[in-house]
Amino acid sequence: MASERWFEELAARLDLAQGSASLLVVVAESEAVLEGARSALVALLSAVPIKVGDLGECAPNAGPGRWAELSQGLAAEVHLLAAAPPAPFGVAAFAGLVNAERELLRRLSGPLLLLISRTTEQVLRQRAPDFLTWASQVVELPRAEELSAMSRKLASRTRRAGDPQDAGQDTGNTGGTSKIPPRPPPEEPIRFLHLSDLHLRPQRLKRYDQDRVLRGLLQFLEADRARFPLDLVFLTGDLAHGGKADEYALAGEFLRELIDVTGVAPARVFVVPGNHDVDRDVGRWLLRTLSSDEEAVRFFMEEESRRFHAQKLDAYRKSMQALLGADRPMGLGVGAEAVEVVQLRGARIAVASFNTAWFAQADDDQGRLWLGEPSIDGAEGRIADEGASFAIALMHHPFDELHESERWMVERRSERVFDLLLRGHLHQERTRAIASQRGGFVEVAAPAAYQGSQWGNGCFLGEIRPRERSVRLRPYTYASGADPWVLDPKVFPDSADEGYCHTFQVPEKKRLRSTVGESLRKAAVATVLAAPPAARKELEAQLDMLSPPGRAAGDTTERVTKEVYETLRAATVQALLKGQQGGASGEIVQIPRSDPQFLEKSLLQAARWARVSAAASGLLNSVTSHTLEHMFCSALEAVLEGPVQVLSLSQSEGPDVLIGSDSEAPERRAVIELRLEVRGDVMRAALAQLDAQLTAFPGVHAALVMSEVSLAEASAASVERVTTPDGHEVLLLRM
Repeated sequence: MASERWFEELAARLDLAQGSASLLVVVAESEAVLEGARSALVALLSAVPIKVGDLGECAPNAGPGRWAELSQGLAAEVHLLAAAPPAPFGVAAFAGLVNAERELLRRLSGPLLLLISRTTEQVLRQRAPDFLTWASQVVELPRAEELSAMSRKLASRTRRAGDPQDAGQDTGNTGGTSKIPPRPPPEEPIRFLHLSDLHLRPQRLKRYDQDRVLRGLLQFLEADRARFPLDLVFLTGDLAHGGKADEYALAGEFLRELIDVTGVAPARVFVVPGNHDVDRDVGRWLLRTLSSDEEAVRFFMEEESRRFHAQKLDAYRKSMQALLGADRPMGLGVGAEAVEVVQLRGARIAVASFNTAWFAQADDDQGRLWLGEPSIDGAEGRIADEGASFAIALMHHPFDELHESERWMVERRSERVFDLLLRGHLHQERTRAIASQRGGFVEVAAPAAYQGSQWGNGCFLGEIRPRERSVRLRPYTYASGADPWVLDPKVFPDSADEGYCHTFQVPEKKRLRSTVGESLRKAAVATVLAAPPAARKELEAQLDMLSPPGRAAGDTTERVTKEVYETLRAATVQALLKGQQGGASGEIVQIPRSDPQFLEKSLLQAARWARVSAAASGLLNSVTSHTLEHMFCSALEAVLEGPVQVLSLSQSEGPDVLIGSDSEAPERRAVIELRLEVRGDVMRAALAQLDAQLTAFPGVHAALVMSEVSLAEASAASVERVTTPDGHEVLLLRM
């Protein structure tokens, strides 16, 4: 049983190391059993199944460099190699060779199992201790008879599994190991490079030192390309040092070489500006910061408001557009315009490129910078509308550098929108994973790619698995020498078992389409505007927004509305997903309009979830019928296959809600009228209005929704069929 547990742990460790250049040393009793042990391990791993590349027995003069070459030639998940150098002098020479070539282990195409004898292990510990530090683990091999017994059991189970007469039957053998289920094919990762803070300068002395570091980086990436082919490249600011055109000539030259050695297309290279990409001469007389939320909304919603600040980044913009494309956002787009979507490995990856350097001007920028809450809002809607399965945010500065008016709100919004946040600025690597009731993200701050060869320079290589919701990071650092860019074990010192890489799990995201969010904003506005002064104070108390004693409260309408919106949104997401059946990866399954009963089903579902959301928000005493109307519309947009257009809500002669488009068949269209009162005369007038709507917007389906503010659980929503004055049969929903 101990040997079987040993093998299960070995298989799990190899599964974890898929795609990484890692070394695992397996120690056998003696050289005499190496050949049989190698054959047994191949058979055992193949039965899992793991695709094994058997490299045979190692030649006495072959070290890690040759092992890496051999591994590149085989399409395998794990490579297996036996080393039996002749004692005593052959073992000593072998130890010297592997110790000298240990850094070449990073060129392996995947995990390597190195099978050696106990004698060889003892010599390696004495003469090649640095080599053994590259091993993620050193394990003892079970005895030969135990390996043979495991091989026979696996072979027997494999034969029974393939026999139609025995398929699906329990063998009744409770004393043996449980069958190892076939593994699903591993998710192919999306690989990326994250660079930041290059600070390129054209001066001759600077050029020499820059070239030494960055040329080494390019050489490393070119040599690593076959083993770690990149899909995406991210640069998070400070490409230049002073925002001048001659610096961007260097930046363009470097990026062209980077594109060439990595093979990543310009359309998949993403950049944002940093504070050193700003031409401070241009910005000398411009506004240093914004003083209020109202100013921020105007700045980020109106392009004209940003015109003069954008001129500080003219050199950056012209250089990047010439290289990457004139229609790319590159951090200069706002809201939805900041988002690009790429399709990779069957996943839709959204990248939002934000500019935190609009107000960067001097060394005292901290607390003066703005990313823009409207920019986050617009990006969120676009990401949800695009159906992205993984969302990445790029920015230069950390949240702490933003203005206090938006710092906390932007970080909180990011938790529900983004899965991975990449930044720079502080020239120090930092990683953290945040998980909260809103969602969460993995934040990665890259070190400076260049700040002088005498200082720490580094970068990250990463792997994204959208389906598994994981991000794996491999940190590299400049270390000079013949192989200047090497794995940095100091970043994740506790992850030796992963080869000093680290895997972060990303919380699931529950994103709502932009139209749903707009309806919830209207619900928040309706709630706040309908609240009298006493009720407003109660609402502020519920939201923990009361001003401290002795301080003037001021007009809190905007703040209260934002808090109500956040509260209603969180409650809506939870209500929608709590009652959802059949959804995958947290997605909301929508009712198709090909279903003849789509309108009745969606009305009941939306009404139920709107009421549950309102009750779950904790704002029960403040919810009005207007609030409930808007929440019903937001739920309807979430649960019904679109398009769903909320047009007027009783403020014009058109329908309140129009489902479907002009080009669709009548049976896929519907009109809805909403009313706040349930008196008979109101109902008769509304039914007559439906007759007019069915004439103006021809469709088969129509409904009248009567909303009541009472949220008692006993009063469940109900649908009945009624007839209009012109004889149309329509649905009546009492909510």
